[in-house]
Amino acid sequence: MDQKAALEALEANIVEACTNHELVHSKDKNYRACVSIGTDYFVKFGDPDDLLPEIQTQSYIFDYARSNPHPDAPRIPQVVHHFGDSMTMYLVMEFITLTAAPIDRIVQALVWLSSVPPPPDHVIGPLGGGPIRHKFFKDYTAPLLFSSVEALQRYMRKAYTVLSTQAQKQVSPVEISGDRLMFTQSDMHHSNFGVDQHGKTVLLDFAEIGLLPETFVAHTMSSEKRLAPIATALSLSGSSNFSMAAISSLLWMVASPRLGLDEHGNPTTRKAGGSKR
Repeated sequence: MDQKAALEALEANIVEACTNHELVHSKDKNYRACVSIGTDYFVKFGDPDDLLPEIQTQSYIFDYARSNPHPDAPRIPQVVHHFGDSMTMYLVMEFITLTAAPIDRIVQALVWLSSVPPPPDHVIGPLGGGPIRHKFFKDYTAPLLFSSVEALQRYMRKAYTVLSTQAQKQVSPVEISGDRLMFTQSDMHHSNFGVDQHGKTVLLDFAEIGLLPETFVAHTMSSEKRLAPIATALSLSGSSNFSMAAISSLLWMVASPRLGLDEHGNPTTRKAGGSKR
């Protein structure tokens, strides 16, 4: 039996393991929708809209690393199978035994990640059309599927105008139109990096990885002092960090973070209907 057939035969067991995990642990403080299947596979499960971009991003970067061997390249867990329906998707990847990664390994991995070229038709965010995941946005998720960097720029300019007059005197608008774009890990939790049994650095959690302007990368790396070496290695100035923090704070407080804009960063238009009075 080949691997594909073997994994298809495991699907019922995978669904059962994930269902039991959710029933037992969903109320836990740090609940995560993932399980290990023995020592062979690691499974993430959830909304297909969330997992499909993760699958595409992880698979693309895995293929790039395999096709372009480099001593600084981290190990990318291979997606070996995925299945599901309109309600739940199951992402099956190889299981890797890990130890903690020191900061120099993380720096090396993220410098390599920043050098991965995007597919020719990809513009911004994760592959597969999902929303940008970043702490800048309310609930860590962009409220719109931005169609371009320019669309995100228009959104950020709109957000700046919502700041109070006093706040606008203290911070400048953020300009990203001329930024470098790079793949980056937006969640720098230590569990998203590791070292395997062969001493290879491992990069994890591709739900949080996407193509972003360098201003967003700098904002990520400004969150903790331990991340300063990453900002230095990536030549990030961080000149917009104060403005990014101010605008982000506003976005987390507003009731409707779309700010009346569409995915192109333009004002939404009301559908005509009814007579004016």
